[in-house]
Amino acid sequence: MTGSDFSQSQLDGITIFQGDWSYTNFRQAQLGKQDLRGVKFNEADLSGANLMKADLRDADFTQAVLAKAKLAGADLRGATVDGLDFQTIDIKGARMDVAQAVVFARSFGVKIQ
Repeated sequence: MTGSDFSQSQLDGITIFQGDWSYTNFRQAQLGKQDLRGVKFNEADLSGANLMKADLRDADFTQAVLAKAKLAGADLRGATVDGLDFQTIDIKGARMDVAQAVVFARSFGVKIQ
């Protein structure tokens, strides 16, 4: 599915079992409550996407764009979040591991020594 375009799509009921969704356009897509464990979203555009309460464990978001995305209540544990800017992401109530919390803090300018 690399490079596909699902912008503004209503994706309720879709089942995505792992796979490579790198460079895919998910702008404004509705992916809330989806099981997206282990999916590779390298450099995908998820701007404004609804991922609320999604299971994103072990997903790969390396260099993905999540500006204004809604991840409230999502489970990010084990996901690769390198390069994400959390400043414009709605992440209230999301679950993350310690390494992700460090990336989160650094995106707000916190110096961790």
